Amino acid sequence: MLSVAAVVIAALSWLGLLFGTGLYAERHPRVFAKHWRHVYALSLAVHCTSWTFYGTVTQAARYGWPLPPTFIGAILFYALAVFFMIRLVRLARESNATSLADLIATRLGKDAWLAATVTLVTVLGLIPYIALQLQAITMSFSTLTVGPDAATDGAPPVWRDGALYVALAMALFAIVFGTRRASAAEHNRGLVLAIAFESMFKLLAMLALGGFVWFGLRELPAAAHALPAQPAGGFVPLVILGTLAMFLMPHQFHVGVVECREESDVRTARWQFPLYLLLIALPALPLARAGMAQFGDRVPSDMYALALPLAQGNQAIALLVFLGGLSAATGMVIVGTLAMSLMIGNHWFAPGLLRGAWARGIGDGGRGDHRGDLLLLRRAGIVAIMLLGWAYSRLLSGNEALADVGAVSFSALATLAPALAFAVWRPQTPASAATAGVLAGFVAWSWVMLVPMIAATAGADPAWLREGPFGLHWLAPEALFGLTGWSRLGRAVGASLFVGSAVTLTFAATRAAPHRREARGSDLQTLRNAGRRFLPPQRVDELLRNAPANGAVPLAIESRLEHELAAILGSASARLLLDAARRDAAVSDQHGADRRGADLDTVAAIVGEASEDLRFNQRVLEAALENMSQGISVVDAGLRLVAWNKRYAELFGFPPGMLRVGLPIAEASAWALREVAGIERQDDALQRRLDHMRAGSTHLSERVFPDGSIIEIRGNPMPGGGFVATFTDVTAFREAETGLMRINETLEQRVDERTALLESAKREAEHANDAKSRFLAAIGHDLLQPLHAAHLFADTLQQRGDGEQRALAMQICGALDSTTDLLTTLLDMSRLEAGGLVPEPRAFPLGDVLEPLVAQFGVIAAERGLRLRHVPTRAWVRSDPQLLRRVLQNFLANALRYTEAGGVLLGVRRHGDALRIEVHDTGPGIDAGQREAIFEEFRRGDDAPGQGLGLGLAIARRIAGLLGSGVRLRSVPGRGSAFAIDVARASAAHPQHPSPRGLAGLRVLIVDNEAQALDALAGVLRGWGCEVVAVGDGDAAAAALASSPCALWIFDYHLDAGDDGVALHARLAGRHGAPPCLILSADQTGAVRMAAQEAGLPLLMKPLRPLALKSVLDRMLAARAVG
Repeated sequence: MLSVAAVVIAALSWLGLLFGTGLYAERHPRVFAKHWRHVYALSLAVHCTSWTFYGTVTQAARYGWPLPPTFIGAILFYALAVFFMIRLVRLARESNATSLADLIATRLGKDAWLAATVTLVTVLGLIPYIALQLQAITMSFSTLTVGPDAATDGAPPVWRDGALYVALAMALFAIVFGTRRASAAEHNRGLVLAIAFESMFKLLAMLALGGFVWFGLRELPAAAHALPAQPAGGFVPLVILGTLAMFLMPHQFHVGVVECREESDVRTARWQFPLYLLLIALPALPLARAGMAQFGDRVPSDMYALALPLAQGNQAIALLVFLGGLSAATGMVIVGTLAMSLMIGNHWFAPGLLRGAWARGIGDGGRGDHRGDLLLLRRAGIVAIMLLGWAYSRLLSGNEALADVGAVSFSALATLAPALAFAVWRPQTPASAATAGVLAGFVAWSWVMLVPMIAATAGADPAWLREGPFGLHWLAPEALFGLTGWSRLGRAVGASLFVGSAVTLTFAATRAAPHRREARGSDLQTLRNAGRRFLPPQRVDELLRNAPANGAVPLAIESRLEHELAAILGSASARLLLDAARRDAAVSDQHGADRRGADLDTVAAIVGEASEDLRFNQRVLEAALENMSQGISVVDAGLRLVAWNKRYAELFGFPPGMLRVGLPIAEASAWALREVAGIERQDDALQRRLDHMRAGSTHLSERVFPDGSIIEIRGNPMPGGGFVATFTDVTAFREAETGLMRINETLEQRVDERTALLESAKREAEHANDAKSRFLAAIGHDLLQPLHAAHLFADTLQQRGDGEQRALAMQICGALDSTTDLLTTLLDMSRLEAGGLVPEPRAFPLGDVLEPLVAQFGVIAAERGLRLRHVPTRAWVRSDPQLLRRVLQNFLANALRYTEAGGVLLGVRRHGDALRIEVHDTGPGIDAGQREAIFEEFRRGDDAPGQGLGLGLAIARRIAGLLGSGVRLRSVPGRGSAFAIDVARASAAHPQHPSPRGLAGLRVLIVDNEAQALDALAGVLRGWGCEVVAVGDGDAAAAALASSPCALWIFDYHLDAGDDGVALHARLAGRHGAPPCLILSADQTGAVRMAAQEAGLPLLMKPLRPLALKSVLDRMLAARAVG
């Protein structure tokens, strides 16, 4: 289970991100403007609420439906009846409707009672759906934080009911999100983009759940029984409800109709929205099957989406699904409560307030600005709706599955379908008939659906539910109209649609719709006085020629005058003028001539001021056009020239008087093509341009004139017909562009040449670097092999000689040690510079590195009268043992070199999750100012004894960097210094046990193709009491083992005839067993170490220190004894 704090923080973070998305869209109006049709299509997925995450799984578990029937209905609607959605969008735009109630009432006589009735049914139908969202959120929260069993608990006390706090929080979120502006007709870009964003998120969450079900489930127990074979009698009704929900659910109507900008957006959604529904519904049936197999009846099927990931230990998927369901519920609640608050405020509260306090100007200091009151009403409506939804969810808590709650809401709102159909196709239907039909349909639905549900909730089972009231069985809720073979849902939907349609048709047949007509009937003098204010007297007399001298003027004549005035004043101003003239005439008849003309003069003054403003704006526009550097021409829908500027005439050199209003643009274009562009056969070019204008399509072209000038021609259609073209002289721009292209081509050529040179130099450098690496490897091997043999011979001499010979052998060993150190240091530095030193980390016991070093340097310390102390360790580390040994060799060599008295300590201590290897000495110490300088190349300490190049610490630091660590230094002048390096800890591969050591009497097989090295190593081993078999190749080694086995093998890596020690070990081990085997090599490249590591063989680099060799052999034998 997840902690409550983690789930709450995740939920608040996601809701904050959702609100931030909407706020960003509000502040950046152009975001996704080019792709808004896709945003609109995604916003339609507000239909996929939390019921999609939980309720569809219950449907699949009950009936085995692979696709929810409501989704099938939605898909069929957009596939077959999308024209109806386009018609709704068009009607809503024409009537400026902001809700379903607004559209129905506007189309059916603008009746306030009808709008209020539709609002009432919508509120009652939406409350169960809001309750579904609250119930889904609280059940999923309990499942996620407490466990699946908590989802089935009854309703807690009110003050502990999480659904109440969720309802209040979502109400606050809806208020902040949806009631920030008073105008409801404006498109809410932020809301639509936020819904589209959450739609993408919940699709991702559902597909992630599907992926988990399909690919991430561990083996499930066998299902105790198959999916229950319940009758799917509600399938067809649910398909019908899914179709109706696309325009009857308030949130769906708001997003799909009110927020639609273009009809083409609906056509894009025709395929995108069904595809979305198919994708998000895919996991439902597999999830239901897996849940039944895992839980059976122990967990509510609504909660399979959360319980299954939790049972499998995948808390991340469970949290993602919870956030997806929360997101889906939040999107529906925001849009649904916003739409409902608009309907309640506009159709319940506003009429009464307008007739009361608002009409008297009360409030806001008499200013009449009631936008704040309107927003307050909407916010109160949101809170009220959320509290009613909470009360419904509490009433039915634990009594119904989420799928059943959704069906109740869908079927209740379906009762509005007949009223909407009459509003769309029969707007002459009386509003009272539509009101009666809505109420009758809702009563029928309540009788069949709501009454039995309330009775079941109360624990009652009256007989009239089955037998009918007053013994009328055909009126029983369970058998209404004899529909006994139908499911309750199908019976409720069918009965409500039938009753609503029948009652509406009956009332419409008995009541006639009120006839609405505009007030007409002005007399001749009234129309003449009005017309002469803005038209020439001759024109007015001509229009009114056939009007009677007395009485009302016929409607056709008045319409002609109004149409003529509209050409000057506009339709609205013309109608205003004639109405004012009519009112003025009526006032004059009642109060005498003193009042005649008062209203008309007022209107004329208003219109005159507007005309002056229009003429001023026209002069400003003309001045701007005449002073533009571009030529401009405007043609009307008949392709006749209506406007142009001076620059247009200058560019083409039209003769004076040729350009005139009404000139066919074909003549002007033909003249320009022939006289200016020099095109004799201009028919094709002229026809293409005329075709663009007729089709109203945008076009862009350029013309090169004989004098070398270049004119860019850009044409754009105008709303209502016509075409505007701009002509720009782009000669200078094209010349500059050509020059830039030439410069660019030259620059590209130069860049290509320089690139080729750089690539050639790079290849030469890489070749030289490879040659250098091969040279270093060869010279290292060739130089170190003789030194290796010399070391071993000197050690043999030291063991077997007398006192003077031993002293001489010791001096030879010292000289060889110095030479080896210098040569090894130079080779290490060269490999570091060439990048040829690559770490090969592995897990190994740290003692394998430390103990040979202690054995080697302990002798040196004793010779100098110093004490080398060592704290043994059985820890395992992960590093490169060869490189780590090289670093510690430098530390110990420097410590012994600079320490004159006292001792040196080598030890290991824990440091966090790592181990720190430290070397302490009692030398002179290092001043603070010199502690960084000693790591520079070729830098030696003051009065440093012996030979050296000053590269040891520089190499140690760089190798430590390769190992992912650093060299640490602490020093106190006069007391000593401490150098350290950190290494990562590793788990021990096998336990370490002390074991007996000793080489005496062992039979040892040595294979080396270098005779001197072979003899030297054999001498050393014989000095230790070993029986040595020394051979130069693999065949001789096989023959020696065939005669007598050996307890220890020591092979050189590089042998003759392309053979190597690792391959030889593999061949011999297959025939003679696998005793301990040590690989020797002077080749310090990574290939040798990799080969030895893959074979599991220890590797020791030449030249050898005898004591280091002896230490390694002892450990090998000890490991063999333990194994």
